[in-house]
Formats: sequence, C-alpha cells, structure tokens
Amino acid sequence: MAGSATLYLEKAVLSHTLAYGPLAAPANVYISLALSATVPSATTPGAEVTGPGYVRQLAPFVASGTVANVAENSATIEYPPAGTPGWGTVGYFEIWDAQTAGNRLYWGPLVDPTDGVTPITRNVLTGDILRFSAGVIQLQAT
Repeated sequence: MAGSATLYLEKAVLSHTLAYGPLAAPANVYISLALSATVPSATTPGAEVTGPGYVRQLAPFVASGTVANVAENSATIEYPPAGTPGWGTVGYFEIWDAQTAGNRLYWGPLVDPTDGVTPITRNVLTGDILRFSAGVIQLQAT
C-alpha cells in the first residue's frame, strides 16, 4: 500500500530541516481505518471507523530491506473482531501519532496486495478481523 504525507507532516519536516522548528519523533504510531465514502487528502482526514470493537492499532515501522526510500510495517497488524453491526466499507488507512486524537501523519488507499496498485475496499461485517501482514503497509519518500 502506498501512502502520502499529510500537510501537517510536510510543514513539520520543512520547519525541522530548515532549522526554524523542532520535530520530535512520536513515541508510537497507530494505523486507523477510514471509510471509503470519504476520501482522505493531505489536508483532510477520512471518516475514521467508529463501530463497536474498533480501535487504532499500534504499528511498528522499519526501513525496507529492499528499497532505500521506503518504510514498512515490521509486524502483522491485526484489529479485533468487528462488533455488531460491523464497521462498514473501508478503503483507506491513516497513520496517527496517538491512539486517539493526535496528529495525522500519512494516509493512503488500501490496494490489492498482488499488484500493489489497484485500489480495493472491504465491507467489514460483524465478527470480521482485518489483518495487515508485515511489510504490506509501505510509505515511500519521493
């Protein structure tokens, strides 16, 4: 899955690299799921899932072992089973620096893992478990 930086993060990196503002590394980052009816952008978050059992998941990242300018999730990320009546149709991920509220850092569409390009959506029904294997959430510096 490819992702894009948010405007918040772009401004923070700019201020940090040009020495007019600090940019502290977050202690942790969390993956959220956004409903596909509302497309996120660099300036606007998607409508985050709010259904029963949903909570942002801790997401450890490491530098890719194969591509120099890519970071990827270093462990499987698994959500608890969706409660009743399910979470609706998800189509995007977002990375935040807090489990609730916080600053949105990155966002991107969920894509078909077989080609890494084709956008996909998933209707999350009661009892469904969403899982992202290690290495499938990738962020590339361009």
